[in-house]
Order: sequence, then structure tokens, then C-alpha cells
Amino acid sequence: MIVLDQMRRLHLVGPLIGAAAVAGVVLAGPLRAALPGAEQIVFEVFRNGAPLGHHKVVFRREAGDLHVEIDIRLEVKLFFIAVFQYRHRNHEVWRDGRLVAIDTETDDDGEAFWLRGRATEDGLAIEGSSGSFLAPADVMPTSYWNPQTVEWARLLDTQRGRLIEVAIAPADIEEIAVAGRPVKARRYKVTGDLTLDLWYTAQGEWAKTSFQARGAEVVYARQGEPAALAEIEASANDR
Repeated sequence: MIVLDQMRRLHLVGPLIGAAAVAGVVLAGPLRAALPGAEQIVFEVFRNGAPLGHHKVVFRREAGDLHVEIDIRLEVKLFFIAVFQYRHRNHEVWRDGRLVAIDTETDDDGEAFWLRGRATEDGLAIEGSSGSFLAPADVMPTSYWNPQTVEWARLLDTQRGRLIEVAIAPADIEEIAVAGRPVKARRYKVTGDLTLDLWYTAQGEWAKTSFQARGAEVVYARQGEPAALAEIEASANDR
């Protein structure tokens, strides 16, 4: 079936979205293992303007560590029959600005993938459906909630459990719609083993993502007001 064949290319979704934005994290300086400004980030996903599913990220603090829970559910239907399904779950643990544990499970339209990573003295030990290897201790996963992602040329693919090479270049600052209101965000163009665009606000919030899959445009639309804007509005209302 043509639609199904097109959507099978959405295995790119794993690396693209193995998660979401952290509110209030600036682009400069080390990542802080603290609870982000937004406890939950939600993206609605669209394919050529039609609803495709959601990408949710939940942040919580536990014993000084930052836990990140990611849930992605995508589905394409033809005449009310599901012809493509994608499920991805990811649990990350960050400590002192570094990833110390990661566990992911993916069902890419019937093809299963898994990944397990644990910090060691020598780096992040990875094992999964693609094999085992030792990643750098400061490796950055393809979950994208950390805006410092744009500073890296090698990322950990959170679906297939491999290191991928990318080039990330800043583009223009654009005005995009977030929860129905205009927000300024800088676009970053990602090329190499991945091809996509990412948008981050000046406060370091992940605001949007887009990429092509078999000629179809897939867009991540941020739901809910960015934490930084909510704080500004609340402050104004208090005056």
C-alpha cells in the first residue's frame, strides 16, 4: 500500500524525537540537573496538515537527579484502518549535567528496537538491538529537550542505539505559532545522518520541529504556553 510504504520512512522519527523541550534552560553553560520550568511538554504531530499523533515529555526531580519520561505515539489510518503505527518510550536520568542512564523501547510498525545505557568510569555503556559499545561520557541523546543539542556533531540515536554524525547550523530567528500565539525562535538546520529543522526560543525552549518523510511534511506543533511566556504574562497581571 502506497501510504504504508511512505510512512515506513518514519523510522527517522526515533532519532528525531526521542523527546522534548526544557523550559528556562539557556543555550550557554552546562545543563543543570534541576526540574525544568515546564513539568510537561506536549507536541501534536501532523503529516501534511493531518493529525498523526503526539510526543509527550514529563520531567521530575528524584534524589537530586533529573528524570525525563518520553512517550511518542503515531498512527496513520486509511478508511479507519491503521496502516502504520509507531510507539516509542524513553526514560533518561541526568546527574550533574550528564546522562547517566537511558532505557528505550520502540515499535516501528512491527519492528522492535531497544536500548539500555549506563554510566561507567570510562563512558556510557550502551547495549541494545543494534549491539553494544561504549559511548563518550558526555554523549548527547537525540531527545532534543536540551537546547545544547545544537552544539554537538555526534549524537546517540535513542531508537537504534548507535552514534550518528550531524552538522547543525543556526539559521534565522523566525516568528512561529505556539499554542495559537506568536513566539520568536531560532531555526537550526540539521544535516548528515539526520535531516530536519529545530526551533528553540531565546530561553532555550524547544518550540517546533519539521522534517520530510517520503515527500510528506511532518511538523511538531508545541501545545501549551512556553513556561517563559507564562511567567512574563503572570508577572504583568500581578502589576
